[in-house]
Amino acid sequence: MNEHLIIGLKGTELTDQEKVWLKEKPPLGVILFARNIETPEQVKALLADVRNCTGQDTWAAIDEEGGRVNRIPWAPFNCRRHAAEYGAMYLENAAAAEKAVYEDSLLTGRALKALGFTHNCAPDLDLFHEQGHAIIGRRAYADSTEIVAALGQACLIGLLDAGIEGVGKHFPGHGRANADSHVAVPEVDADLNTLFEESEPFAALIQGGLKHVMTAHVIYSAVQPEVATLSPFWVHHVLRERMHFFGRIWSDDLCMKGVGEDVLHAARAALKAGCDTLLVCEPEGVAAVYADLL
Repeated sequence: MNEHLIIGLKGTELTDQEKVWLKEKPPLGVILFARNIETPEQVKALLADVRNCTGQDTWAAIDEEGGRVNRIPWAPFNCRRHAAEYGAMYLENAAAAEKAVYEDSLLTGRALKALGFTHNCAPDLDLFHEQGHAIIGRRAYADSTEIVAALGQACLIGLLDAGIEGVGKHFPGHGRANADSHVAVPEVDADLNTLFEESEPFAALIQGGLKHVMTAHVIYSAVQPEVATLSPFWVHHVLRERMHFFGRIWSDDLCMKGVGEDVLHAARAALKAGCDTLLVCEPEGVAAVYADLL
């Protein structure tokens, strides 16, 4: 399983235990959060230490969407617009909005590349829904599939041009969800045709070069009783077979309450459903998974 894992780290330096895990069962990658970040030099050193332990060009991911989803406390990361601001700009001048998103993503991507990162968990391809939980809110570009697809594509191309892979999220869509999947199991009761229509930004970006898609910890109750991350219907049938996506399918963080209390069980279920990239972000969850691996 370790070759599918992207793991969170405890602090700003590797612990002795993390060094053992990285050397004996190298993960596919690591993901950094604010707890792991102090200075540019420290981040570079931390990622270099990870790769020294694994002996591989291990992936390094982060969530730098802009707006309130920001982990790195210096420019250009900590002064970026919310996605919704670009959506409002698009209504006034579509070309200017696409250019602004591209330039922002290119600048961000270059800065991430310089620190040693390989992947940014962006763009957010969810639609804005007034009645949806605020966990998405202004992270969504707009309530229109056309605008979300256009600006999401501009973000993706900016990142790719900087040498950073983008990760589109949260498939098939988190905007309607009635809860925050970090702390609860959200549900959406929309019918299948509506959900297919609202997942169009994912289809558009897959055609436009998106190689990484992150699933939603959401139950779409009119379609399936399972959380999408753990559902072969959503992961394999829809994303692989219907949408012809042949890149990497990332689970959202398997430490989140949206997939239950047992990280190891969630990891196995996500893998069985068809996710091939498993995010385990919290140190306690990483310890639980590695206790099983070693």
